[in-house]
Amino acid sequence: MPIWLDGLLAGAGLAIALIVFEYLAITREVAERSKRVAKKVDWDSNQKSRMRGMINFGLMLPIGGAIGAWWVWG
Repeated sequence: MPIWLDGLLAGAGLAIALIVFEYLAITREVAERSKRVAKKVDWDSNQKSRMRGMINFGLMLPIGGAIGAWWVWG
């Protein structure tokens, strides 16, 4: 398997894990806030921004992993 593909797959796996953990953290915060105010609460602008930033980072991470692996081991 080409080394850049190893880096791409490693970056993709890491990106998926980071996005899932960030989503779980945000939903936990929303649930706690919803329980505190005793009604359903949606994501606020800060949480939407955090998730958007994590998704953008997650999209760039596999590309960076492929380039980094190719540069270091290729």
